[in-house]
Amino acid sequence: MAGALYNLFLAMYFLLASSIIQSLQLRMIHRDSILSPLYPGNLTAEEHMDRLYNYTILRAETIESRMSSPVINYNATRIQPRLHVSFFLYVLELAIGTPWRAQAPRQPRYLMMDTASSLMWLQCLPCARCWSPPHLVFDRRRSRSFAPIPCNHPLCDLRNPEVFRCVNRQCHYTYRYADPALTRGILATETLSLGSDRGGFKLVHNFIFGCSHDNRNFNNLGTQVQGIAGFNRRSASFLGQMNQLAQAHGKFAYCLQREINRPSVLKFGEHAELRGPNVKTVPILHLHNEIDYFVSLVDVSVANHRIGFPPGTFRERIEHGVIKGGFVIDSGAAAANFNGGGPYERVKNTFEEYFQRFGLAHHHHHRFEVCYNIPHGGFTAYPSMTFHFENGNDFVAPPENVVVFVEQNYFCVMIVKSNVVNTLGAHLQRNYRMSFDIQRETFSYIPADCGRDA
Repeated sequence: MAGALYNLFLAMYFLLASSIIQSLQLRMIHRDSILSPLYPGNLTAEEHMDRLYNYTILRAETIESRMSSPVINYNATRIQPRLHVSFFLYVLELAIGTPWRAQAPRQPRYLMMDTASSLMWLQCLPCARCWSPPHLVFDRRRSRSFAPIPCNHPLCDLRNPEVFRCVNRQCHYTYRYADPALTRGILATETLSLGSDRGGFKLVHNFIFGCSHDNRNFNNLGTQVQGIAGFNRRSASFLGQMNQLAQAHGKFAYCLQREINRPSVLKFGEHAELRGPNVKTVPILHLHNEIDYFVSLVDVSVANHRIGFPPGTFRERIEHGVIKGGFVIDSGAAAANFNGGGPYERVKNTFEEYFQRFGLAHHHHHRFEVCYNIPHGGFTAYPSMTFHFENGNDFVAPPENVVVFVEQNYFCVMIVKSNVVNTLGAHLQRNYRMSFDIQRETFSYIPADCGRDA
């Protein structure tokens, strides 16, 4: 009897532990939020619009620099993406390490969320070059869970000497960026402290990260930001490791709030899965780089008017060994990107034809091209924008996500011309619950009140 009760206790314990692990979450803070370590102060509406444009353009340049690498010799560790603080749209808050004193508080760390890279790394003491003051830099000597990775670890690919090398039986890395920032350090395992929807925090042990002691040309990240968290689809990324270490089952989801001064929530595991009759699901395309979240876009509508793009317009293709086109779900960009030389012009013209019916006067803006003055009597007939995915699945961006207002003077449509890839940016995703399953390779979504998630 006692043995049966003990076994029942163990079963209940592991069931409870599993449910707790599956509810792990992180706060996503918009970089312009008052809660952000990069808070720029009170921005005018004009300044805010300029920044949204810059985030989108710089993000597109980053994707372009990565996708322009020849597919034939594709190697993610050899790619040198452009690095600029403005293409990181969200900051993540977490804690790392285990203090020697049990009651010592865990210091929160701020990392930029990068959906294009794999490695999570942060500045570490002792530091030859760090951009943050010493009291903000992670001190591995004060953590009893820090452990360097040996050179025979699978992630320490010594066949790639440009990135990895073995020094004193420890795996050293050098990650270079094209602008020309670089970070050097050692690969190690640590314990992460993440939030839970049950309150408090939960621990994720043996997480592999980069402990960087030599960091050059990162001053534009701001002193409060301590590193970068890679969130692409590879096994070494934050998501890949959460899948292996925290029973996340390859699932993560976020719900971006419309108000940037309120944090959004990034969830992992079963709590990230969407259920219900109104949930739409489309496949994530299995393409060459296994980094970005490509889906099959068929057509676009403006105010329920279908533009009628020819089949294959948004299909990813290879030209001279370089990836072109395709459609990416990207929380790193702000606006919607469309390829120039066809798609962008047709979307732009459709919006212009719509607004011309109301006799609105065009407003010249030095960034966005589709802008109009708001008449003295006001205007309310703002259009929605629908992205038609395969199998009849539609993503409808409501008018408040499609346009940005500059006080009561004028507004602009959130579309930008791109040279390489088409994207659905974060501004159009607001108040949608966006769920990704990297094991099943699916993307699901449903309209939601994201304030409830927070």
